[in-house]
Amino acid sequence: MPALNLRRPAGPVARATGDRSSLSPCVFWFMSAVVAIQGGHVVEHVIQVVQVYTLGVPEQDALGLLGYVLQFNGTEEWLHLGYNTFYLLALYALIVPLWRITPTVISTWAFWFFIVASVWIETWHMVEHGVIISNVIANGGCPCPGIGDVALGLSDTILHFFYNALAYAGVVYAYVLIVRQRGYILRRPTPR
Repeated sequence: MPALNLRRPAGPVARATGDRSSLSPCVFWFMSAVVAIQGGHVVEHVIQVVQVYTLGVPEQDALGLLGYVLQFNGTEEWLHLGYNTFYLLALYALIVPLWRITPTVISTWAFWFFIVASVWIETWHMVEHGVIISNVIANGGCPCPGIGDVALGLSDTILHFFYNALAYAGVVYAYVLIVRQRGYILRRPTPR
């Protein structure tokens, strides 16, 4: 049986020089869009948390902003399933480009943080949404519990806020390192 090879793929990979990273402009702008759009999604979850814990909205009625507009079967769960499917596909699309610039632009630790916090957590998050949608279909709407909220005794609002925040943290950390390498973020001057 051949051994597992964890070396970077062979091929033309531009080295990071000066203020430029080796991410192609197309991949950089794609990643920028992913970070911006997921940032909006995290804000939706922050709004849900505020609705429940500050404004006293019952959890089943706290739908963020878009959830009130985009419902099917009386629930926003279809919106979450669709959105999270596209987000997960975007994260998978970023794996190889980020691996190619590791460790030159982003550290090996940052790459694995992206894999665990973003890709792995979002993959599990999609499993959760699959279970939730199966309950939506079975019940003709909600109640539609997932795996984690039942197993951990957490509210769906809190659990999905943390899923989204963690899945966002990994991609944002890698993005900040890339943006810094490109010179878009000023670094602190090093003491002489």
